[in-house]
Amino acid sequence: MNELCNEYRQAISENKLRFHSTELKNCKIVDNVLFRKKLLWVSENMHTKLLQKIHDQLSISHLNNKRTVDLVQHFYYWSDHWVTIKWYIWNYHACQRSKTSKDSINKLLHSLSISQKRWKDIIMNFITELSLSEEYNIICTIICHFIKKRHYVLCH
Repeated sequence: MNELCNEYRQAISENKLRFHSTELKNCKIVDNVLFRKKLLWVSENMHTKLLQKIHDQLSISHLNNKRTVDLVQHFYYWSDHWVTIKWYIWNYHACQRSKTSKDSINKLLHSLSISQKRWKDIIMNFITELSLSEEYNIICTIICHFIKKRHYVLCH
């Protein structure tokens, strides 16, 4: 059992009214198990194991933060449980893989216009960080969008 849980047990057995920021009138010990408002107090070393059992079940398909918090709050208690749950879900690989990215980079792509003349619409790109060769370490690529012809220009 973790230290904090043992300290709460000690404070309850001494009939203290408050311990840290918790009112102890809502806490009790039944068969050497700590409860707060009829919720099982979960020690710090058990948070991850409990969240694995609740969140990672295939039958409930990886709950989001709110649903996981609701489920935990219904049966269990530990201080700042919403923070623990948030970080657990944030770091859970399967959840991160399945979520769509909300980056501004990943917006819808727009197709390029169709060129009507040679060399009117071009694409330029720079290949950088090359090893120095005859005083050049950058290559500028210029591509005609219409005929797909390429020119390479050495730069430094």
